[in-house]
Amino acid sequence: MNMAKRYKENQINEIKEIRKKEKLSFKELERRYKIPGSTIKNWCKGTVGTKWDYLILNNERRRKEIRESENTCIPLSYEIGKEQSKFLASLLYGCEGSKYPAQKGVAFANSDPGLIITFLSLLRKAFDLDMKKFSVHLQIHNTHNFDELKKYWSNLLNLPEECFIKPTVTTPKGGKHREVYLGTCTLRYYDYRIQLKLLGIFEAFLRSFVPN
Repeated sequence: MNMAKRYKENQINEIKEIRKKEKLSFKELERRYKIPGSTIKNWCKGTVGTKWDYLILNNERRRKEIRESENTCIPLSYEIGKEQSKFLASLLYGCEGSKYPAQKGVAFANSDPGLIITFLSLLRKAFDLDMKKFSVHLQIHNTHNFDELKKYWSNLLNLPEECFIKPTVTTPKGGKHREVYLGTCTLRYYDYRIQLKLLGIFEAFLRSFVPN
């Protein structure tokens, strides 16, 4: 007896489509549709994707759920005030920024556009800045188009292209390469007092965890 006859054709097709699109396991489909997983498995024979493919995708889904499980604690950007911005900027700078006196002024370098724009946004909220004191340096590969990358970073950071100095051009070495690499951006702001303030906040924060 063909048990599939108990179910409507459009429901079977819907489940097969969901399986293909969302890469759900048979157990997940069973819980969602209240239909035995073994029945769904019979329906899905011959569909694209191996057991290993689905295992990987299910693991990725679980990791994503865990990563996002505490996202409700993140304040919205417009809710972060001046003092909070100063503190958050100091944490980022203490971890990723250049230290005094090796660099006399704010210098923050990273290849992650999200990290660079986050730091700059916090810095702008925390301090009254002078556009003339900014400069941007890009380290790029010889396979890149500097003008295109300069335009990208200029739009992202809301800084004029006149702020960009001559780039450092390197040749990619063998091995694995990142699929999307937009260069390493070094954002500089020539005011050592702001640099010292950021480092002072960061160092005081670290000391607060050290027993007297």
